[in-house]
Order: sequence, then structure tokens, then C-alpha cells
Amino acid sequence: MGRSGVFGFIGAALVAGLIWMLFPVMVHEIWQGVRASWVVLLVAVVLIVLAVVFAAMEISFLAFLAGVGAVGWLIFGGMGIHFQQMQAVAASVTVVDGDPNDLSFRERAPYDVAKATSSRTLGNTTGDATGIVRALPARGDTGEYTTSVVRRGLFQGYESTQVLTPPLFGSASAADVRFCKFDERATLRFGGLGWGNDLKRAIAFITPLGTRADQGDAFVTCDGDTPMVYAPLTKQVGAITHRVPAGVAVYNGSTGKLSYYDNLSDDLPLYPQSIATAQRESSTASEGFWDWMFKRSGFEDTGKDTSDPNGSNRAEFGLANDGGINERGWQSYVTPLNSRGSSSSLVGLGTVNASHVENGVLNPYSVHLYPEGKSRQANSAVADAITGGILDGYKASGLKVFEIVPAKDCTWVASIGKAQSILYRASIAPNGDITLIDGSSPDEQPNVEPNGEQPAGSVDLEKPLDSMTVAELNDFGDAVLAELAARAAQK
Repeated sequence: MGRSGVFGFIGAALVAGLIWMLFPVMVHEIWQGVRASWVVLLVAVVLIVLAVVFAAMEISFLAFLAGVGAVGWLIFGGMGIHFQQMQAVAASVTVVDGDPNDLSFRERAPYDVAKATSSRTLGNTTGDATGIVRALPARGDTGEYTTSVVRRGLFQGYESTQVLTPPLFGSASAADVRFCKFDERATLRFGGLGWGNDLKRAIAFITPLGTRADQGDAFVTCDGDTPMVYAPLTKQVGAITHRVPAGVAVYNGSTGKLSYYDNLSDDLPLYPQSIATAQRESSTASEGFWDWMFKRSGFEDTGKDTSDPNGSNRAEFGLANDGGINERGWQSYVTPLNSRGSSSSLVGLGTVNASHVENGVLNPYSVHLYPEGKSRQANSAVADAITGGILDGYKASGLKVFEIVPAKDCTWVASIGKAQSILYRASIAPNGDITLIDGSSPDEQPNVEPNGEQPAGSVDLEKPLDSMTVAELNDFGDAVLAELAARAAQK
């Protein structure tokens, strides 16, 4: 190598080092893109070069074939590679023996209510809430929700972590919220600016090439009075690549120390939620290519049920295990599943352990199917039975079903109320029976048949009004109105 070659090599190395120092996140992302698509790009580039060569040689027919081949390969070859990538992930998905009713999860306050109450319970903080609320259901008696508050000003980090423990009934009060403060010298955060402010950039410096930190997988918590930011990481593996966990980056908001762990276990959602989503979606590639193309295989979330009260928050629920066939105390990502057809009945549950992560290893994703003929009603049908049957008329005015999720001992639970307050909870049995629980009188509740109708004789009209519960007063009013309507019809 001559002198010019040496200088050229040194110059290229210096430029590469400068790019890495200035744009480490970009370098990671470019490498990820190349790793994910190198087969498609390599073949397409070869075909394009051949097309140019044939055109230069004035062999127009071969040039045309090579050009068409490049376009066709980018479309159909890309689809084939994507299918193979999904199949690699689908190897971690198993339909297990065992009824989903054998699973048991601790009840939690609904996510939408926690998110709605976050901004109105910020107390005397002067920062801006990020609005990204995550569930930590294995913490506390009924779980926690957490979000970050960003300190105002340029190149500032987080001001504090807000921890909400909303009650199962009623509204969250100041007693249900606590904060832990970040040290002002701990200036790293997601979305930060520059060298000492961008947490994603700092993570890129301490992790292997191709590692990815996604804010959607990250969460915050308070370890006593110490704010902690956890960022589950991902990477790509294999010749035909697929994404797997890559450990966890942990940022201490008191000391400003950023640490990286290959493996970690705790009662926290350490497993990347994006990986759990990819595993669920990969079930559609569990059979052949044409079954995948024509949507004949696997399972999907309840998105086809457009009236599902869970809305966009319908998959990867963070739920704490409460015994049954799952391990008590750990957290799982849980998704109600539909078949791929037009039916919106719930045919099973998809679960994956969220409390353990191992670098390079996919946690097993289990699909628990209901026995033949025992699938559960669509969530929208359950919501209609509650608002149109149990809470018919004036009792349902202004009320909304917020969330329907699996709960304890074979049941599911629906939360009913207003934007920031839960007035009722409904327990839904496997056969569809609904028991309404009134927060003001949880011990005396009406049982409701699967069609949403209350059994006859459930209202004692001889009972003194001053000894009736709120639910009984509501039912008494309905009975009186029904009697008046019947007498008017007789006239």
C-alpha cells in the first residue's frame, strides 16, 4: 500500500469515527436496515447492474428482462423474505394444552382512566407530562401506572416520575399518586437534544452495533425515592433476520448512571412489548406461504370488532399473574384472540412472560384456546349487554365501558364509569353471566343472564327504601316505571 493509500485509509477511519461519535443512533439504524434487507438488496443490485450492462451492450431484450426481474424481485422476493422472517419468530409460538379459564390474573384499574387522571394529579410539578403511561400490574395491591414528567428548558432531562395507583372504584385522589424526583444533573431522556441530553444516543454508545432502543418499550418507576428508567432493547439475528431481545438499559435518575444488562428478571415489564407483538402477529405465518397470503392461518387481536370498548389498547395487556397455571407474582403480556375469519368471538388468549428477558432469546409465546363451542362473546356484545340491559335507560346515561380484560378464577372484568371515575365493575363468567358490582355497595349485587336481562324476582318491592342499596334503588325505580307503563297500556 502506497503513501496515498495509507492516508486514504486513515482518512476513511477518521471519517467513520467522526460519524459514529456524532450520529451513533443513525449508524445503528442503518446497520439494522442493511441486516434486515441485505438479501433483497443484493439480488436487486445484481439485476440492476446486469440491466445497465446489457443496455450498454445494446442487448435491449436482456436489459428489459433484468429490469423487470429487479422490480419483480423487490416486490415478490421482499414478500417471501418477510414471510420467512415471520416464520422464524413463529417458532416461539405454541398452541398449548389447557383451558384459558385455568389462567388467573389480578384485577387492575382500567388503563384509559389512569391515563386520563395523570395530567390532573401532577400536583406542584412544573414540568410537562410525556403522556406515555405504562402499566406495572405486579406492583402494589392493584398494580401501578407510571409516566414521566419532563423538566422545562433546553437540554433538560426528566423532572420526576409519576406513579399512579388508581382505585378499582371511584376517582384517583392525591393519596393515590406519588412522585420521585430526578437529580438536575441527570439530564438524559428520550427525545433529548445533543450529546448529554439524548438517552437513546447514550444507549447506542454502550451497546453492540445493531442494538435498538424503542421508547415504546421503555418505562419508568420509582425504586423507593430513586427514579429509574428501563429501556428493553432489541436486535436482529440470523441470515434471514428476525428481531429478538437484546437485554435492558437502566438509567438511574439520582446518580445519572446508565447500565446495561444482558439478562434481567423482576416484577416489571422487562421483555420488549414490541417483541411480544411481533410474536403474536407471527402466528399468521405458522402454516404455508399461501395460507399467510390469504389470511387463513394463525390468530389476530380484536381489531375487527370495531365497537370493542378496549379500542386501540386491545392487545398486550400488562396483567399480573394470580396463580392458576401461570406463575404467581410475575407479569404477562396478555391478548384476547380472534380467529382469522369474520367472527369476532374470542377463541383464546395469547400470553408471554414479561418479567424476564435474556439477550438473544425469545420467551415462549403461548396460545390458550377455549374448548370447542365455548368461545367467549365479543367484547362489544358484552358492553352492549351491560349498557343496554343491566344499565338500561337513565342509569347508563353518560357512562362508558372502559376496559374488558381477563381476571381471577375464570372470569373477565369490565369497568364502567366516566372519564376519570369508575362507578361499577362487571364480572363476566365463562358462560356469559354478568354480575354487576356497585362501588358503593359491593356486597349485594344483581346477577345478570348472558342475554343481559336481570332474573325475575331480583327486586324486593316490600323492602324499606332507606335500607336499599344504590343498585336496589335503581332496580326499584325500573320496576316502578315498568308497572306504570303496564297500567297505562291496560287503559
